[in-house]
Amino acid sequence: MAARLYFVVLCVLLSCYATVYAGLMQLEHPQQAFCEADFVIRAVVVAGPKTEGQHDVFTITIKEVFKGLSHGQQERAFGVFDTELTTKLHTPYSYMSDKVSGPFGIKMGTEYFLYGDIIEGGKLFTKFSDLREPWARVSSRQKANLRGYFEAGCRQCQFKPHACAGSDPECRQRLPGCEQKARELSFSWKSICWRRFEHCEVDETGQRCHWKETSESQECKNSNSPSKWFIWKKK
Repeated sequence: MAARLYFVVLCVLLSCYATVYAGLMQLEHPQQAFCEADFVIRAVVVAGPKTEGQHDVFTITIKEVFKGLSHGQQERAFGVFDTELTTKLHTPYSYMSDKVSGPFGIKMGTEYFLYGDIIEGGKLFTKFSDLREPWARVSSRQKANLRGYFEAGCRQCQFKPHACAGSDPECRQRLPGCEQKARELSFSWKSICWRRFEHCEVDETGQRCHWKETSESQECKNSNSPSKWFIWKKK
């Protein structure tokens, strides 16, 4: 009986660890997530969550759009809205109390950048992962990626081998070079630096794409104090 109870407890702990580790360690590169997302925004959480059907719903005020949303006559390809837009953000429903205050939650009054999908009825939907981050903690390199480098790479480079349908000529014109590493399942320190500080772009030949190693990436890979790059500090 004791052995069976120990086995059950062990399974639960391993399951929780896997879930937390998966949330903290996003395996795909953020640029690929950017390419596949329906929207990428900077927004302030105004209120919530309130339960609506199968979703927890927050009220957010959108400050900046990096991809995927129009704003009437105030729409800009990249940049801050002329007027702010308040709307709803749908998230997976959960009984967990740390949904709002935990490491995967979002807090009222805090500004974030968020990735997500546009689901039925034009609703904004996001899941919680490390692709959601308080804007105050977003580095200047990450902001530059969000405001142009990521989008340019999405248009010009392939991130998945054999991903283009025969009826999508625009996709077939994208250049190779970044596919293999984009799906690299590695927990190495250098891979973490790559995901955080590098982006895929067309190389000097104009015939292929490559991962651009930035000064931040080089410093991160050579650092003797890895924690300084990634441990979240309290405001």
